[in-house]
Amino acid sequence: MSETLSHTVKENGGVAYRNILIAVDESKEAAKAFGVAVDLAKKYDAHLLIVSFLNTGSLAALKTFTSQIHNMRAEVADRVEIFKKIAQNKGVKSVSVFTGEDSPASAIIEKVIPQYHCDLIVCGATGTTKLDRFLIGIGSQSSYMARLAPCSVLIVR
Repeated sequence: MSETLSHTVKENGGVAYRNILIAVDESKEAAKAFGVAVDLAKKYDAHLLIVSFLNTGSLAALKTFTSQIHNMRAEVADRVEIFKKIAQNKGVKSVSVFTGEDSPASAIIEKVIPQYHCDLIVCGATGTTKLDRFLIGIGSQSSYMARLAPCSVLIVR
């Protein structure tokens, strides 16, 4: 995968980010990571992309619970809109949202980053979705993104 990243290298060797992706779920660590992403977006006058996925890897077990899946889709959509309003109220000038149904880490790397040319991913260290905790108890996908993303990844604890 060849990506043209959009960060700017300053004369002093520092980096200024232009497109920051924040991955959110309902975890406390995602909320902490969101605060860091907002601060960075303000500092660098960067675009902030708020991303949340309904993890379809876990949905197969709920095929018969159609109303629950619809409710979960609505929760994901509501979540990113709430985060968007918070970011705007805190002074981030450019904010957009992206939601989907997929394995979050792989979708972020394979679909979202190429489309939005993100140069920094911010995520919580152990964020999990309610469904994953209920079904299989898995942790966050931050290590996957740290290993495979074509851009910098900031993991917040």
